Amino acid sequence: SGARIAKLVAGLPEPAAEIEKLLADRRRAFASAGTNSERGRTVYKQHCAACHQLGSEGKKVGPVLDGIGLRGPDRLFEDILDPSRNVDAAFRTTTILNKQGQVLSGLLMREEGATLILVDNKGMEFAVPKADVEEQSTSGLSLMPGNWSEVIPAADLNELVAELLRHSTKVNGQ
Repeated sequence: SGARIAKLVAGLPEPAAEIEKLLADRRRAFASAGTNSERGRTVYKQHCAACHQLGSEGKKVGPVLDGIGLRGPDRLFEDILDPSRNVDAAFRTTTILNKQGQVLSGLLMREEGATLILVDNKGMEFAVPKADVEEQSTSGLSLMPGNWSEVIPAADLNELVAELLRHSTKVNGQ
C-alpha cells in the first residue's frame, strides 16, 4: 500500500549540506541584525497566520505558536527553513491518490461520515469523498512549505524570528 505514491514522490530532496549552510548564514545574519517589532508582526500575519495561531491571531491548522520563543533563535530558524526536520506526527502530510489519478496532499483534520476533510498548505480546507480514494499514505514531511528562504526576504525573516522570540510564555497555561 502506498507504492504508487512512494514512486510519485521519489527523488524529492533530502536535508543536505545546502540547508545546513543556509541555516548557518541566516543565524549569523540574525545575530548582527537590528529588528523592528511592528515589521515582525506584519511578516507573521502575511506568511504564518493562515496556519499558525499566536496569541489570539491566526488559525489552528499547524501547531499553536504560544511560547515558541522559548526555543531560541537557532531552533526557530530550523523550524521555519527546514520544517520537516522535527515534524510532530500529528502534523505530517497525508497524500491521497484519487480514482481520477490526481495526487492530493494536506493535513488530515477529520472525517465527516463518508468524507475526509484535509487542509492545504495555505490553510484552506478541502473535502475528499472516501469512495474516491484509491490510495492514502502519511509521510514524514510537514505540510509547511520548505521554501521560506525563497519566499521571505532575509531581513523580513530576521523580523519574524525576533517577533517569535518575544513570545516566550504560553497563553492560558497551554
